[in-house]
Amino acid sequence: MGNFNLIKLSATESTNDYLKKRRSQGNCQDGDLIWAKDQTAGRGQGDKSWKSTAGKSLTFSIYRAFDTNTPQHPFEISSAVTHAMLQGLHQLGIPDLSVKWPNDILSCDQKIGGILIENTFKSSQLKETIVGIGLNINQENFQSLPNAASLFSVTQKKWNLETVLEILLACLEKELFCNFLDVADSNLAEFNANLWRRDTSCTFDGLRGNFQAIPLGVTREGKLLLFDLEKKKEEEIDLTQARMCYDK
Repeated sequence: MGNFNLIKLSATESTNDYLKKRRSQGNCQDGDLIWAKDQTAGRGQGDKSWKSTAGKSLTFSIYRAFDTNTPQHPFEISSAVTHAMLQGLHQLGIPDLSVKWPNDILSCDQKIGGILIENTFKSSQLKETIVGIGLNINQENFQSLPNAASLFSVTQKKWNLETVLEILLACLEKELFCNFLDVADSNLAEFNANLWRRDTSCTFDGLRGNFQAIPLGVTREGKLLLFDLEKKKEEEIDLTQARMCYDK
């Protein structure tokens, strides 16, 4: 499988944590890819969890070590992975795709997938990254998760997990094993072109509570540029300041 070394697990708590444990033991190589059929304690951004259904979801993590072609900004990894996911899902015919800043993949305004990227730095330089991806495939019921969806729920078609994984990995390999300098601008432009609710008023939840703002785009550093409707001015925010809400 090219640059990937696929390792299949029947179950693990978290594919990202599994890779981090291997790395701490000196047993991790560039391109290692952990695919778990059942992820029992998946993690999302910050303190969020990622709930997946065994046999109906894709949960996998990729380890990349950078000796050359190191991304100048960590967000270049996120925009590259997002670009790859959107490409793969377009190939599968998944409708109305968008990305909710910073790491949710949406179809028809509902979350079908998420990305968790954990970076390691040495002397302020990015040296390693673990990219975790969760994608809802064949789930039919999301009663407890009103903003969630699956490939099945948006297409009414049952999917073969290995077929979906093969298509996504082809796109991810192209994006993660390239010269990041050559594609940084185009990947950022693609991220912004698919930014959910761009140029549309929406609700944010942050340190000052809920507020209304218009997302304008994402910067090279991964911050969100918005127009705050209360302050009537443009600002850049990161995840420590506020998050986008799923209001319609």
